[in-house]
Amino acid sequence: MSCNLTRGFSLDCNEGVGGVKAIYIANWSAFASGVTFDVDGFIDDLPTATVMPYQPNRNTGAVTITPQSNLENGTLYYDQVVEFSLGKLDNDKKKELELLSKAKVAVFVQLYDDKIMMVGRTDGAFLTAGTYQSGKAKGDMNGYMVTLTAQEPNQPDFLLAYTTEPFDNFGDITVGPTS
Repeated sequence: MSCNLTRGFSLDCNEGVGGVKAIYIANWSAFASGVTFDVDGFIDDLPTATVMPYQPNRNTGAVTITPQSNLENGTLYYDQVVEFSLGKLDNDKKKELELLSKAKVAVFVQLYDDKIMMVGRTDGAFLTAGTYQSGKAKGDMNGYMVTLTAQEPNQPDFLLAYTTEPFDNFGDITVGPTS
């Protein structure tokens, strides 16, 4: 594998928007094989699976990718962290988050520019932190703060752009029920 650089980057226009619009989570085992890429490196096919939508509270969703390089050992991997909060403590969310805390998952993160990236494609993601809380004051958090983490050999891959609704160009993906 060559480590030669192939291009540089000029200054982009100021039109980017941070944050996460939506999160979709599925059992990782459905994606252990069958993910394919087009010539530009976008995921263009996914195996049959159901993804569950998790709608984060406004301005609480984030995805952070951090390269972890060890020059002495010649190793490199990427920490991929997805954080979000879900409002309102309730029994249905409690049960679902208990299942999530025990599962190996694939996480699809829809950004505000409507690009979707797949976190945990190779080795899966896990719930690694979170708090379930009701604050002291009436305006404090009442809900769940969730952190999902993957440690992957590569950065997250982007899916081909959808037409109208997320995953509408992936015929074998079903968006599951919401509560």
